[in-house]
Amino acid sequence: MLIKRFSDKDLFYKFLKERVGVFFREAEERSFEGVFYCILLTYRGNPEAIYLSARRSCVSVFSQGEKFVLCGSEANLRSMCAELTSYAEAKSLAREILENLIRYRRKSFQICYNRKILPLGLKTAIMGVLNVTPDSFSDGGLYTDPEKALRRAVRMYEEGAEIVDIGGESTRPGSERIGAQEELERILPVLRSLRKELPDLWISVDTYKAEVARVCLEEGADIINDVSGGTFDPEMFRVISSYRCPYVLSHIKGRPETWRSQPLLYGDVVGEVIDWLKKRAEELRGEGYPEENLIFDPGIGFGKLPEHNIEILRRFDEFRVLGRPLLVGVSRKSFVGLVLEGFLNRETEPRERLYGSLGALAPAVLGGAHIVRVHDVRETREFLALLDAVRTFDGV
Repeated sequence: MLIKRFSDKDLFYKFLKERVGVFFREAEERSFEGVFYCILLTYRGNPEAIYLSARRSCVSVFSQGEKFVLCGSEANLRSMCAELTSYAEAKSLAREILENLIRYRRKSFQICYNRKILPLGLKTAIMGVLNVTPDSFSDGGLYTDPEKALRRAVRMYEEGAEIVDIGGESTRPGSERIGAQEELERILPVLRSLRKELPDLWISVDTYKAEVARVCLEEGADIINDVSGGTFDPEMFRVISSYRCPYVLSHIKGRPETWRSQPLLYGDVVGEVIDWLKKRAEELRGEGYPEENLIFDPGIGFGKLPEHNIEILRRFDEFRVLGRPLLVGVSRKSFVGLVLEGFLNRETEPRERLYGSLGALAPAVLGGAHIVRVHDVRETREFLALLDAVRTFDGV
């Protein structure tokens, strides 16, 4: 199920033409005014329940076979859900529509752990990147010395980062895989000193290994940021559930070592990523994990081509249907460099991609991202000040 909110009917018509062209001409004949929602769904039951409930609730319906598009105000869609409950076979559909609508509408959250509260929604939070690796694509080798890493983390905090994300193993294609012990040897000196230096800072650890996550949580880490969404280590979900800590569940397709040799194919990349994240979250909840500490990341660049990344950014608001905080990481990534090269006819090194990275952040933040993972904290904080003002402005 997909939900989008519109206040401009021309954008709505453009959306229908791109996504469900079969309904476009029929929709043009109808009048849509004010703020309304568009819900795309598949229903294999008796369609009469949908048609009759929609008619009674002033909701427009377009359909072809098992595919339906519902368009109407929030009040009218809620009324339609109430009507649907009078049909035994449609009760689950009514519940699903209402739950997804509520999830999509929610904008503010609180993450709580280790006696700290991280409010998300009014102001976009910054997660500063701290790679203590010799081979990360952008800053590999710069912060392998624990003292330098600590100074860098403190500086990011002073520049406005609410979270510092410590990574001990690079996940770029072609990077060397290391064991849990070596990863811990890189992370722990920095984690321990940073925890002592800044007790109120949210410290995240970027790892896909359950043992690394467990040890770091014992040492005072607050968040586990897992680029694999729990697929690289079957023990990860058990560890996360036992600590009930905030967890960034990221989408990934394949593994870094196979991305250059295997085709990265999607039908509808946004729909497939959302479905994948929902399934992984359901498995995590099955381990007893509390949903209120779950954060989703669509995984920009992780098993995706540049066009997939751009499509995700363009349609970022659709991830709001997940009903949890959203994190996005585009900072200095290769697709930013490829776009800059295509438009400016020059290659860029990762450290030269600040403005391109900020440009890539804009659609994600306006689309509902709550946390941005970046290398350049000071510049991003200034950029977000204006962007958040635009995003939260109610008008005069």
